Amino acid sequence: VDVAGYEALMEAAREKSRAAGGAETGMHFPPDAIAKLEELGVKPTDDQGKFAGKPANATLMAIWNGKSFDEHVEADSSAALAFIFDRTPMYAEMGGQVADHGSFRVDRSSGHGGEIERTSGGSSVFVVEDVQRAGSYVLHIGRLKHGRMSCGETGQLMLERDRREAIRSNHSATHVLNLALRAVAGDEVEQKGSLVDDEKLRFDYAAKAALTLDQIREVERRVNAAIAANLAVDAREVPLAVARGINGVRAVFGERYPDPVRVVSIGATVAELVAKPANPAWSGLSIEFCGGTHLGHMGEARQFVLVSEGGLAAGVRRVFALTGPRAMAAQMAADGLAQRIAEASRLDGEALVRELTEITKVMESLELGAVARVETDRALEPLREKAKAARKQAEGAARDIAVAQARQLVEAHAASAAPARPLVAMINGADAPALLAAIDAARAKLADTPVLFLSPDFDGGKVAIAATCPKSAIDKGLKAGDWVKAAAQACGGAGGGRPDTAQAGGKDPSKTREALEAAGAFAAGKA
Repeated sequence: VDVAGYEALMEAAREKSRAAGGAETGMHFPPDAIAKLEELGVKPTDDQGKFAGKPANATLMAIWNGKSFDEHVEADSSAALAFIFDRTPMYAEMGGQVADHGSFRVDRSSGHGGEIERTSGGSSVFVVEDVQRAGSYVLHIGRLKHGRMSCGETGQLMLERDRREAIRSNHSATHVLNLALRAVAGDEVEQKGSLVDDEKLRFDYAAKAALTLDQIREVERRVNAAIAANLAVDAREVPLAVARGINGVRAVFGERYPDPVRVVSIGATVAELVAKPANPAWSGLSIEFCGGTHLGHMGEARQFVLVSEGGLAAGVRRVFALTGPRAMAAQMAADGLAQRIAEASRLDGEALVRELTEITKVMESLELGAVARVETDRALEPLREKAKAARKQAEGAARDIAVAQARQLVEAHAASAAPARPLVAMINGADAPALLAAIDAARAKLADTPVLFLSPDFDGGKVAIAATCPKSAIDKGLKAGDWVKAAAQACGGAGGGRPDTAQAGGKDPSKTREALEAAGAFAAGKA
């Protein structure tokens, strides 16, 4: 499966949706709406609190319903709205970082012992599902879940802390990843794009070749070393000309940056960078122009796991990675698989085959690091070889048992009063290959007798069917392909084949007896 290609197309679709400005929540905010806000005297949103991300008291200045501005709005979970406040602690989607989510709550009390006034409608809650910037305004897009809200009301804006913390962790790790990739893959590594959300981080970069497994392992080691060292993360605005003069500073090629520009440094304070901009030691640090939210210290990321690396376009690679609890869960999953594989190596025969099948299923369902996935697959290889040998041995044993049963049936039939009449019988514990071996054994002893064998598999929920017909029977109209089809239909299956030899399969082992009767009746009708 081309996972990298799938992710590339999926991200392209998401980015197209985000580019529409709230399209994911069904909200459109045209340029003339911005002009209308200015006419109404609504001042630009003060978003200085977005980096701290603490709850803030805010006043609702405007309500956009998708077509026009309202003074009031009633609760309707199906209607998307955009609220504009005088200030916000929420981060609007920008620079590859997704928006905060949260809520705006207005509590109306009478002041008499905290009793809610009946006329005010009690508390009202607006759930923020997306935050977008429109000019100098910040749009809080979502739905009013409870109550009624009006322009001019003041309430509390709160963001989802867990989401914000996960985003901060992934963003800071993206910066350290950028540094690690340059150290491991070479200075030609150049950032081409990124996405930071609450689940993962994605990083696109120019490179001449794919990362080797050892390089992926080294990139992980370097990022986790920064986390283990609990490097401080500092962010300050610096005059653009000064910032560009800092040794080792990184910026996205072609990106236009404001003046002053926000510098994010991991491992040294921005003040130290500005004081000695030419210090050669800075080239070994992560120093970037960035307007996103970040951790205070790298230790808060807890762990880093690179989960995939692949080609995005000619000369461009894409990696996905995890931090925090998801990275820890991926590592725990890898450790658990390693332990299970070690225990499985002590198994033999059918028990090994079953356990290997289960481990393979579990491995495909788990979120694992790229290194762990390769190492797990390598550890499974000896077990696959061992299981393959066990399967061959089991198949040989099953074939021998099926052939032995067939010979007993054939001997009894040959000794009967009418050995040329069709033989319809059940063979126990035979799969399709073993059943064909039984048919061959029967044909060797009863060359002029039509033979049909069935074998039910109750665990697998299927019935194996095979038949052989001599020329004399075919001339009378008894053809193997039609014969097995009649038996298969009686037990919920289908099949067919050549007139002389054919096989089929049923889906309901509980109807094996009906299939035997159907096969007998079909043969009798052709006698």
